Amino acid sequence: MDYRARAAGIHAARAIYALNWMDMAPALSYIKSYLNINIVYIGFLVSAFYLGISVFQILGGYLSSRIGDKNISFIGLFLVGFFAIASGLSSNFPELIVSRFFAGFSAALFFSPALSVLASIVPEDRYTFHIGAYNGSFNLGAGIGVIGWGYLDMYLNYRTAFIIAGIITFVILFFNVFINRETENIKSNRSMILKDMTHVILSPLIFIIALASIASMVSETIMGQFFVYYLESRGIPPINASSISSIYLFIGFAGGILGGLHFSRTSKKFMTFALVNMITGFLLILISFVYNYLLLTFIIIILGMLTVYGFSISYTFGRYISRRDMVSVTLSIINLFQLLIAFILPVIFSGIVHFYNYEYAWMSMGIISIVFIPLIYMVKHGLSKRNASAY
Repeated sequence: MDYRARAAGIHAARAIYALNWMDMAPALSYIKSYLNINIVYIGFLVSAFYLGISVFQILGGYLSSRIGDKNISFIGLFLVGFFAIASGLSSNFPELIVSRFFAGFSAALFFSPALSVLASIVPEDRYTFHIGAYNGSFNLGAGIGVIGWGYLDMYLNYRTAFIIAGIITFVILFFNVFINRETENIKSNRSMILKDMTHVILSPLIFIIALASIASMVSETIMGQFFVYYLESRGIPPINASSISSIYLFIGFAGGILGGLHFSRTSKKFMTFALVNMITGFLLILISFVYNYLLLTFIIIILGMLTVYGFSISYTFGRYISRRDMVSVTLSIINLFQLLIAFILPVIFSGIVHFYNYEYAWMSMGIISIVFIPLIYMVKHGLSKRNASAY
């Protein structure tokens, strides 16, 4: 079967995976009312997913290397659907927070193994483009989750909406199992897995790449999870808030495609890396000062495109500093470091809002995004030592 069709199946799965990630955003106000909790509890609920997806990143990479990237990515997708349904069946806060934690765990088993499967499907010279498309697919699915599930939450209820998302996940899983039945299932030498993983985990360059590109994770976490709630706090009706927020997510698809094309061709890769992160941080700060909706829409369009572009850059670097059988592990470690920071961001953001105001909260997110940019010089130095002449 043509590689484009098989790659499209992985991109579609990535979109549905993202739908299950971001369908929480339009549900927050309904959950708050139904469970009678305040915004601090909402912050912990959002963080539960990030805790699950972060702490199990290494496990996902290990299982991918031991059992095979294709097998683990499909198992992860199955569990994403299962715990989406479990979230819908949860009737109290403890049940819901546990369901969201395990939904995050499931997502950890899908993300980097699926990106590794993509490396088996597409030609080497097209991989950077497909990294961009893979990340853009996340935003496409996330946008559908925010606006589509905003309608489902309003006309049905948030619990039924979670269940519908789980059912759709099972459908896309079965499609991928069929269409990728001949795709290679990459494993590592079992006797060397722990030694190879230890080498990757202890690599300072992996940690530096993750921190240098943290702006995209900050933007995705706070914009994706709290922007709807933020707009509602300004008196915007829930469905309008979801529609505005979905622009940020949908436009990220274009950011992934265009960013992947641009980064594969530009010779000024590190200057591009720095500018993407710097502008992302400044735009997050600017949100706290903008009340004109046309200007705010322009900001979130640029921010949405740059966020996905930033992810594409970091995953491209991660791909080309790792052996083929260690791609999943390398990307898992990058994602782990970023998600450990993302885990505390909702609590920090909601806490600052609760005790101070939204202006300080947005500014703090922008500062966190900018402060690590000098590490890009260390990324350049580290890659040059590895003879990555293309960078």
